Amino acid sequence: MFTCFVDVMGQGLAFPIFAALLMQPNGGFLQAGVSQSQGALLYGIAIGTFFLTWFFGSLYISKLSDSIGRKPGILICLVGAIVGYAIAAVALISHNYILLVVSRGITGFTAGAQPIAAAAMIDLAKSDRESSRNLGLATVGMSFGLVVGPIIGGLFSDKDLLGALASSHLPFLIGGLLCIVGLLLVFFGFEDVKTEVSPMEANPLVVFRLLTDALNRESVRRVSSAFFPYMLCVLGLYVFVSANLSTRFGYGATGSSVGMFLMGVGLIASSSFLVEPLNARFSKRTIMASCTLLFCGCVAAFLLVPSGPFALAIMLPSGLLHGVGYPTMLTGFSESVSKEEQGWVMGFAISLFTLAAAIVSFFGGQLIASIGAQAPFQFSIVCGGVALLALALSWKYSPYLNKVMT
Repeated sequence: MFTCFVDVMGQGLAFPIFAALLMQPNGGFLQAGVSQSQGALLYGIAIGTFFLTWFFGSLYISKLSDSIGRKPGILICLVGAIVGYAIAAVALISHNYILLVVSRGITGFTAGAQPIAAAAMIDLAKSDRESSRNLGLATVGMSFGLVVGPIIGGLFSDKDLLGALASSHLPFLIGGLLCIVGLLLVFFGFEDVKTEVSPMEANPLVVFRLLTDALNRESVRRVSSAFFPYMLCVLGLYVFVSANLSTRFGYGATGSSVGMFLMGVGLIASSSFLVEPLNARFSKRTIMASCTLLFCGCVAAFLLVPSGPFALAIMLPSGLLHGVGYPTMLTGFSESVSKEEQGWVMGFAISLFTLAAAIVSFFGGQLIASIGAQAPFQFSIVCGGVALLALALSWKYSPYLNKVMT
């Protein structure tokens, strides 16, 4: 759970700071004269680079964990995160945008600890129901990352709160220290259940073959048909909420962090208390259709509300819904493959998530520059409609996705 926490913490930590530095005219990071639309493009590139490299790293390193063990795989990810945080701090101190993008690339490629930790929790489970519960606990760790990340990013970068001690790079130094704590905890405190070791495949381009293999399986393909547009829908809100709050209501890093904090609180509440009972009572198809439809309603409400506090408040129910939908989708992936392939399929699920995030980040920045600040959220609603269509058609003929779990 702590591994999932530090893995996700960096997103909530970075997004509000990047939004304040790159999209506000007085951000102080970019040269004078850079327009807000250009700042939106640079924001999208920085965030998109993280997710694009995460796309490659998540599937590759999680696949390696099936070969070399969960513990070595997690340790590789945490070392990469520490290096990425250190380079990000240097980039912010020196006002070097290229170095900032490089740091996000390194952090992204080694951000695969989350699927490996999820696979480790499946390894520890003794039943399907316990697997569902454990995946919910993994989401709890992720949710705490979403909650604590914005607190670290907002508090330690806000000079109004901490005075001269605050800086844009201090949160990244603190994030790196927490990753060191996680590395020590895993190194000394985690006993790997998976003990079989096989030769390591060293070519990162193997991810394309793994993606092809996954999509050739009907069960995995059916889950993916709804999961991918669902993640496009969620990420349209998640990636650009800080940027929108910054440009629309003038919120700095601290104000934008509140939105991500509330989303994290909602994720914690629902993934802790609602995932297991809802999956025990309803089919995955029913749960996902309900969550997707209501999430689209939250995105529409976020666009329509006239004040910042109301916009922030909408992030709480958004988190509640995603806290149910995300682990339910992961359970669907888990049940679509054998026990021996859990690391691989969790990595595949995360790779789809990161690919969706990269698309949203790059495409969303361009949409803001060419259409307006509301465009990524309209795109989000359209993708939610595609996910509902996939649930209605593709999942209809898949018995294990329609069954009521017992």
